[in-house]
Amino acid sequence: MANEKLEDVFAKRKAKEADKAKNEKTAVVKDTTPFIKRFSQKKIDEWKLENGDRDLIYLKVDDFLAVLRPPTAEDLGDYLTAIGTNGMSKAVAMVVEQLWLEGDYQLIEDEELFIAVFLQINNILEGKKGEFFRA
Repeated sequence: MANEKLEDVFAKRKAKEADKAKNEKTAVVKDTTPFIKRFSQKKIDEWKLENGDRDLIYLKVDDFLAVLRPPTAEDLGDYLTAIGTNGMSKAVAMVVEQLWLEGDYQLIEDEELFIAVFLQINNILEGKKGEFFRA
């Protein structure tokens, strides 16, 4: 009985978190102005075209900026392999290096800034997972 109640409570919590995440994704405003000022619209359009017209990844921590290309299936495979082999932080560093187009190196060199990048990249890569179920 207690297990059923606990499962019910967690199921409701997960449903609320899923709804919240879905709403947050649609409410996010993408302000690329600082990136356009720094790198130019022409350069951003070139990068986008070079990457199959897929959305680029824009990182901003304080006043530091970076633009990364979207990950490919191979990048995700390398990332997952690196997690198992070298751990999460080295896997994120490896994938950031692979995806890096241009930006402020302080985002990599400074530990506090890199932690912010680490968390964002991990969220982006984890968000690429699809949902599945068995019936």
